[in-house]
Amino acid sequence: MALVIGKVWTDTVADVQRRFGEFALPAAAFVFMPSLLIARFADEKALGEQNAQLAQAVGGLVGVIGQAAIVLLVLFPGIDAGTAIRRAVSLTPRIVLASLAVLVAFMPVAVVYTAGGVQASVPTSVLLLLLTAVAVYVALRLSLLAAIIVAENTRAADALRRSWALTAGNVGRIFAIFAVFVLIFAILSGLVGAVGLAATGGTPEDPSFLTELLISIVGAVFSVFVAALTANIYRQLAG
Repeated sequence: MALVIGKVWTDTVADVQRRFGEFALPAAAFVFMPSLLIARFADEKALGEQNAQLAQAVGGLVGVIGQAAIVLLVLFPGIDAGTAIRRAVSLTPRIVLASLAVLVAFMPVAVVYTAGGVQASVPTSVLLLLLTAVAVYVALRLSLLAAIIVAENTRAADALRRSWALTAGNVGRIFAIFAVFVLIFAILSGLVGAVGLAATGGTPEDPSFLTELLISIVGAVFSVFVAALTANIYRQLAG
């Protein structure tokens, strides 16, 4: 089935407009608050590079719960936010396990990038570009893992196969949708960060609390849209 981008967009916007109050609870608890706390207290200066990276990883894992809860609310309109969060918590280990396949796909990129250094040779740069393209392709083919596990209660291995099958022939469309959302998020984050810095001072390396607060809000709203978007892509392709 060919993905209809316009329908995915309108369905996602409609879901967010109609049910933002329900989506706000998991987004605030599992995306906004961890993001703000990490930005405020878990930077490299406070914890050191390794501990800061660990804090970021923990924040990402916690964020999976919020994303899964929002997907549940989209796909199962009859449940409430509390039920969605409890079910998301139980499904998160499977989602994380399945998502390790995406991490593995990006490992060669990290290895080549680290080995090449800042001034990589032309062959190394070309190899890095090719590996990145392959990793992004794999990530797009596996972009429905969370929605599949949430909707179908499948095992991690089955979710991998199911996502690969559902996204066949639609990689370009899925890439276009996510690229637009990431671009919008990057622009909004940049604007919000600039406004925060202009209003309260600070630097990009040492932003004010207001700047971190605004950026965390933008990130939480972005997570709501991405989760709703993923759910609607799944719903259309699985239907």
